[in-house]
Amino acid sequence: MELKRYLEEKIFVVIAGTATVITSLLLILIIGKIALEALPALTPYFLTTPEIDTPGFGQAIANAIVGTIFLSLLSVAFAIPLSIGTAIYLKKYSRENLLTKSVRFMIDVLSGMPSIVLGVFGMLFIVIYLKPLTGGFSLLSGALAMAILIMPVIERSAEEAISTVPRDLEDGSTALGGRKWTTIRRITLPYALSGIMTGIVLGIGRSAEESAIVVLTAGYSQFYPAAEVLTNPKMPFGLQFGPFQEPVGVLSISVYHMFQFPNIVPRANGFAAALVLILLVMVINLSARVILWRWKIG
Repeated sequence: MELKRYLEEKIFVVIAGTATVITSLLLILIIGKIALEALPALTPYFLTTPEIDTPGFGQAIANAIVGTIFLSLLSVAFAIPLSIGTAIYLKKYSRENLLTKSVRFMIDVLSGMPSIVLGVFGMLFIVIYLKPLTGGFSLLSGALAMAILIMPVIERSAEEAISTVPRDLEDGSTALGGRKWTTIRRITLPYALSGIMTGIVLGIGRSAEESAIVVLTAGYSQFYPAAEVLTNPKMPFGLQFGPFQEPVGVLSISVYHMFQFPNIVPRANGFAAALVLILLVMVINLSARVILWRWKIG
């Protein structure tokens, strides 16, 4: 019997270790392949020049890099209050009943919603019906539609993180006279910050890599996003506020252009945009972890 348990444990360790190695090799293979294909295009000119300043189409991605950062951060800024607010209400203020179960079910359905469906909804409702507010195809339209996509990701992570907070800590705060909101603000949220940050990072990564929603809501621009106020008689008060009410270019669309226009956009340029997108998501992830680490030691 002892030999059988020993063998079972060793077999499990081998299987788990093999799965770990395969997963790591897959990531290395993907990044390595993309990096090799991208090498011819990875030049300072390609990375630091907006597309409008190049002689051809898809010859630089600086505008797409800046646009991706703008779109990701704005969409997360829209999603965070709704997501964390929903998680706090479901875990701390509502009782487990049919209503809360229905809300969680709808969040799960929204989480599994195909992005192309959300893109069509965003185009019909946000781009067309809310055009006086969003400016049509614009950074604001893309961020609002993307916030709907990533909201379930952040909400679920926040809800799970709040569930890990020890009840003794919260009861101690209540016993010392702390109101419920004071306990949530000073005990629950700081303790659950690690899990919440994980959801936020996942949301940023999801919004940075998305393409279907961007095409149908944000459009595409070869210019840098610029803070400006333009006259536009079709907008309320005759003013258009940039970059929020203007189209924006993103890296995922730059990658898509390689397949959409293979005779115009060089293959290496598309892979270079893909590599920069991967590195950008990795930098965002690393930055979030550093901020969280500094928060803990501070």
